[in-house]
Amino acid sequence: MGVVYLGRSAAGRTVAIKTVHPEFAADPEFRDRFRREVTTARAVDGGFTAPVVDADPDARIPWLVTEFLPSVSLGDAVAEAGPLPVDAVWRMAAGVAEALASVHRAGVVHGDVKPSNVLLTLDGPRLIDFGVSRALEPAAATRPEVPAGSPGFMSPEQAAGARTGPAGDVFSFGSTLVYACTGTAPFGEGPWHVTMLRIRREPPRLDAVPDNGLRELIAACMDRVPERRPTAEELAERLARAVPDETASWLPPAVVAEIGRRRRSAARPPAPIRSPKRRRALLLGAAGVGTALVIAVPVAGRYATAPDPAASQAPGDRPSPTATATATRAPARTLEFLLTGDVTLTSLTYTVNGRTTTLRNVRLPWRRSFAIPALPQRTTWRIEYRFPPGTVRRTVSVDGFRVQSGMYGSTGRPGADRATGVH
Repeated sequence: MGVVYLGRSAAGRTVAIKTVHPEFAADPEFRDRFRREVTTARAVDGGFTAPVVDADPDARIPWLVTEFLPSVSLGDAVAEAGPLPVDAVWRMAAGVAEALASVHRAGVVHGDVKPSNVLLTLDGPRLIDFGVSRALEPAAATRPEVPAGSPGFMSPEQAAGARTGPAGDVFSFGSTLVYACTGTAPFGEGPWHVTMLRIRREPPRLDAVPDNGLRELIAACMDRVPERRPTAEELAERLARAVPDETASWLPPAVVAEIGRRRRSAARPPAPIRSPKRRRALLLGAAGVGTALVIAVPVAGRYATAPDPAASQAPGDRPSPTATATATRAPARTLEFLLTGDVTLTSLTYTVNGRTTTLRNVRLPWRRSFAIPALPQRTTWRIEYRFPPGTVRRTVSVDGFRVQSGMYGSTGRPGADRATGVH
């Protein structure tokens, strides 16, 4: 639905820029959603969200500029390095609860609290992506609607299609903590419709949560009766007293190392070159930011949560007089496939720019990297695999920037999954 760019202001400030694909910008409903995200992000003043630098939701190509946060999403951190240590989960919970309290004080329901919307930074977590959020309404708990959110982390009322209030965010917060502790969602894995049915009918699976205090906290957040759940404000106060010493390093070494790698990459953009005149109009910075940006990397699906060092100018209708009219030549890029799970693949076939390879009896985790051409040349890829009963998670990234991910699980019969992309 959009592209994320890495940019730098005239003063040297590193920023992340979200833009909407032109086809979505022409959709009034989608534009309203983006406008709502901008309004919400500006209204939330907590220290555990991404600060807004500038935005223009009414531009021909709507854009939103936030502070760049060298970070790894909770979803990626757990997939790559395993569940977080208990102390790290307490620290993360305290920050996200404070962020949720700020969101609710602003009169907004986030609506999509999940691991990919929690960024882990060296100084604490950040709650991001207000694209599903909406203002609180008197009839919020009763008016039916199409479910919005992410299967696996919805509240029961949200999965049933009811419009939820802040208590729905608290339930999703509890689900996210389960994932952080255990590496799995609290209602298991499988097709989305099966997961949503479990959410509505079954209790969450908390046996694997390794700490009694966390388990009690999560159980309270995931009470099936919304009115019995604690508020985000109550959670923030409770967790502020329980969180470990904030001066201590709170993240596992592997996550810290990845954050450092992303910080260093963002600090070393390639040297600029002159840009063709027709391209210059697209390379003018966002108003009020003076953004001189580097190469564009398109991202499939929803907005990415960890901007890649390869990025480009955000197109806007209000050019900045301080913006540069230069672009950067993109170096060769790296495409990476990563498959993890609890099975051995029966077969695996992948194709990159027309070259196909088939493997048999592939043990997981499996990772393969490919050098691909620089932009603007596009790379097409396809990956498909078959496996016995079990679960397989897939992550596809370009230069360390996740562009596609998915998970498929089957019980009692073999499974198969596939994905394609153009980047």
